[in-house]
Amino acid sequence: MDWTGRIDGYEDDVLRVHQVVQEKTLEELLANDSEDRKVCFVSFNSDEGIRRNNGRTGAGEGWKHLKAALSNYPIFDTTLKLYDLKESIDVISGNLEAAQEKLANTVAELKKKNYFVVCLGGGHDIAYGTHNGILKYAKSRENNPKIGIINFDAHFDMREYKERGANSGSMFLQIAEDREKDGLRFDYNVIGIQKFSNTKRLFDTAKKYGVNYFLARDIEKVNELNINPILNRNDYIHLSICTDVFHVTTAPGVSAPQSFGIWPSQANRLLNIIAHTDKDLTLEVAEISPRYDYDDRTSRLAANFIYQIILRYFKVEI
Repeated sequence: MDWTGRIDGYEDDVLRVHQVVQEKTLEELLANDSEDRKVCFVSFNSDEGIRRNNGRTGAGEGWKHLKAALSNYPIFDTTLKLYDLKESIDVISGNLEAAQEKLANTVAELKKKNYFVVCLGGGHDIAYGTHNGILKYAKSRENNPKIGIINFDAHFDMREYKERGANSGSMFLQIAEDREKDGLRFDYNVIGIQKFSNTKRLFDTAKKYGVNYFLARDIEKVNELNINPILNRNDYIHLSICTDVFHVTTAPGVSAPQSFGIWPSQANRLLNIIAHTDKDLTLEVAEISPRYDYDDRTSRLAANFIYQIILRYFKVEI
């Protein structure tokens, strides 16, 4: 049981997340045909992508700490149903690709059943599985779906991968190449890019594929970062939060700490806009490394964002 925490009672007005979240198998979740407003957490247990990318491993069990951090948040609306996929999706014998495919199928099936899916990593290689799940679901509804990616990240994650294999720094190049091969549009937007953490080749690759990006140093001009056009031109939004986008003092438990990362309050203004969208939204959080996370600081920060996004998306008044 990953969901534990404080108990102040059992009346509706004192309940906390850990008291209401229901752990279910995938079969049980897919048997739920209710039209309830419902959220499902999906855990991706992977350090393999970070290992292949020569990064600082430790994010494999980040999802456990995210659940612990989420557990004590209060419940303001008992009609909003919270579920957790009982079994994590694990990388077995280093087979990252199989785990990503399983994640994609899981996300697609859950979205078909009207769940708001929140994927918890694990390394950022989670994004390839999440995105393919969104695409699979969207293509079951229309031939040429408009999917926009909004990634809060210090890195483009568009590294070449043919030699060392798919990894935590290659996902968005893989997606770009897949979309190009299929004749589908690629709408990738990154917020928080660190100029000195990405090579010239990565900037050139981003330019080649028409990536729209905002440097971390420009986040102070948050009012000028108009992300509404991204929301307006797409029907499906893949929102990805890589915790290494934040300043190291607020997010020390990451694979690549950032001395000049963005501040949570800056990101929160933009996430607030995204969460209020009426478009089909899917959320993922990645790159929390508990072994480096003093006082679970990074997990607590990410959990706060997840909680706020859920409440805003479902228009829960507090």
